Amino acid sequence: MALDLLSDAVVDTVSLPTTNARVRSKARGIGSSSTVTGLEVRLSRVFINDNRTPKVWPFPGFADVYLLLVVFDDLNPEPQALTLSGFARIDDGEDLPVDKTAYLWKQQQENEPAPSQVHVLLSVLKSKKGLRDTAAVLAQARDSDDYRGLVGEVVGAIAGAPARTAEVILQLGAVVGNLLKEVEDKPLFTQVISFTDINGDFDNLGKTPVVKMNNYVQTTLTLVVRDPSREPAA
Repeated sequence: MALDLLSDAVVDTVSLPTTNARVRSKARGIGSSSTVTGLEVRLSRVFINDNRTPKVWPFPGFADVYLLLVVFDDLNPEPQALTLSGFARIDDGEDLPVDKTAYLWKQQQENEPAPSQVHVLLSVLKSKKGLRDTAAVLAQARDSDDYRGLVGEVVGAIAGAPARTAEVILQLGAVVGNLLKEVEDKPLFTQVISFTDINGDFDNLGKTPVVKMNNYVQTTLTLVVRDPSREPAA
């Protein structure tokens, strides 16, 4: 069977809570996301609660897993991140050694527009037979017609049909995942999180963690927003 990323995926357009920073900006009538000068999405945590491997003596119940990360924004016609990482002998109750920038945008020139959409796909895949050369898999994916066609579809969806973006990004992720071959058909966890200005996500200054989970995996993405015009004076 082919890898299925769509069936149990967590798909969400984030609604961030109102913070004091947002209240202050509204109260004094200062623009919100239109004046953003820096955006970062950090992959702060991937916690494996249950690796779906029985512990039957003498086998310790470890699992080899892959972490697939794909990020698009509405400013560029290519993924701003496409990484595939392998982790060997992961136990239940173990954190993957992550905590890295998944997406970063900094304003380089005055009045340069900020992204209005950032879409993040994260999938944890369980290998059935060791770990493959992930760099070779990504190179193979990038050379495929399916990959190139779906990148174009994602860019088109972001521009004209944002509600369809998550579905197409999941299809793109499946192209990469299926090249791994020896993985379970059902990933341990898959999510697509969309941060958008129209939803007010970039109005919140500073760091905002977004936690998602199922029975097997818990993830934390941290959205970081910088805007000197709205930040409190020192």
